[in-house]
Amino acid sequence: MGKLKILVTGKDGQLGYALQELSENQFEFTWKFTDRSELDITNSINTQSVLKEFQPDWIINAAAYTDVDGAESNEDIAYKVNADGPYILAKSAKEIGAKLVHISTDYVFDGTKKEPYSENDTPNPLQVYGKSKLKGELLIQDTSITGFIIRTSWVYGNHGKNFVNTILKLAKTKNEIEVVDDQFGSPTYVKDLANVVIDLVSKRQFNEMELYHFSNYGVISWFDFAKSIKQLMNLDLKIQRINSCDYYKSNFRPTYSALDLKKISSVYKNIEHYKKSLKICLKLKKNNVTQ
Repeated sequence: MGKLKILVTGKDGQLGYALQELSENQFEFTWKFTDRSELDITNSINTQSVLKEFQPDWIINAAAYTDVDGAESNEDIAYKVNADGPYILAKSAKEIGAKLVHISTDYVFDGTKKEPYSENDTPNPLQVYGKSKLKGELLIQDTSITGFIIRTSWVYGNHGKNFVNTILKLAKTKNEIEVVDDQFGSPTYVKDLANVVIDLVSKRQFNEMELYHFSNYGVISWFDFAKSIKQLMNLDLKIQRINSCDYYKSNFRPTYSALDLKKISSVYKNIEHYKKSLKICLKLKKNNVTQ
């Protein structure tokens, strides 16, 4: 039996980048990393062509439209990338007998629950972003392809646009910032997300499309998350609390979107607390200021 062949879409995004870093020490796999110019998941002819040529065993779909605010005014694009694209990818993958990993979001929930959301809870997204991601999940399931969907939350890392990088960038030019204190969730270090994806791909047998929730342990507000970054990086920055209704043009984000990790923890034992992972991420920042 040859090496497991893994194709990754969205190589320039946070997860795509983290998987590329991880792949440098994963010699038991044959990897192919693609961006939109090489593999446009919204184009069925292009998608079928690339998959037929590489013949992957697994496809990790890390391509997505993730601009929550932007999706409100770009609804067509959000649905095309987050719903139509994953459907085309799933259908094309099934044709060649490949399995699929798809990344989804805590924003499929409305935030009215006061305890972590499990895989059995009914989604009710508040915004176009969440609605488009949920549609993508459902369309993938319609194809009956084998693999798994991982819903994750508050993803951050050293690469790309995320909350941690935003706070560090603001600290360079501002003495004081405002951060919402009435939205709660669980941060996810993108390297931890990459590790769980590869662990499941390489060690578990899948006979259907399964659904998992994954984040780091611990629930926090955006305000307290910002405070943690400030303390760990010794930033000279004043952080003021603010209500989300005063910050966002439309208040369409869930107030509570922590994810229940019972199911994933039964098959993956290396879930870290967000405090530990945040320390690791920021230590890398300090040691590699150019990253």
